Amino acid sequence: MSKNKFNLKLPPGSIEQTNDHDNHTGTDTPQRKASTGATGSFGAMSLESLLKCIQELDMDDTQRRRMEIFLVQKQKIGELNADDFEKLGELGAGNGGVVNKERHKPSGLIMARKLIHLEVKPAVRNQIIRELKV
Repeated sequence: MSKNKFNLKLPPGSIEQTNDHDNHTGTDTPQRKASTGATGSFGAMSLESLLKCIQELDMDDTQRRRMEIFLVQKQKIGELNADDFEKLGELGAGNGGVVNKERHKPSGLIMARKLIHLEVKPAVRNQIIRELKV
């Protein structure tokens, strides 16, 4: 039995292969700085400074353009909270959480939202939070 009960598939080109497999060191590369922001969160940096960081990254034009489009869209949506979503249905569930189909009320955008079941153990919770920040 497959966990993909609706047989959902990603469109072509949505996942790109990169040759940067061994660039996962603990140092702050431009990629790490751009993904976490200078202070560790996206909201603390301006759009202009993020676009400048993108120019420094080793990406081709297609990747750079897609990243710029994402950042502009992210700025339009702003911070997300639970009240901004309307649940349309459940897409799947597993040991780690539930994925729901939801509508973002302000924009009307339909998306998948994963709700992660956090264990009460502080060590496990802290590990999950650390992994989400990366």
